[in-house]
Amino acid sequence: MQNLNEIEDDEAAQSFRAAIYEQVRKSWSRPPSARNGMQALLLVELIPTGEVISVTLIEGSGNSAFDQSAEQAIRQVRRFDVPTENSTFEKYFRRFYFLFQPSDLLR
Repeated sequence: MQNLNEIEDDEAAQSFRAAIYEQVRKSWSRPPSARNGMQALLLVELIPTGEVISVTLIEGSGNSAFDQSAEQAIRQVRRFDVPTENSTFEKYFRRFYFLFQPSDLLR
């Protein structure tokens, strides 16, 4: 069972995650070949200031233009708002998986 601090960390992390997703969504430029249902799984690594130090494609969509556009959208943001609490940052944001799906992005 999680203790109260872990639950609060999870909730805080969720709001930061939602903000990150929104920033990436806004910076994404949909390639003409992208179709709903495509997705790419990326591994994002940040430093404590929230700056992106690497983006690695873990599982591609099968469409290189789509995969590159997803990676580029993350890189274009350059810096995300992340928790200032070091333990929360290390637990959730030092390295995290980002599932990129255009059907989610184009509401």
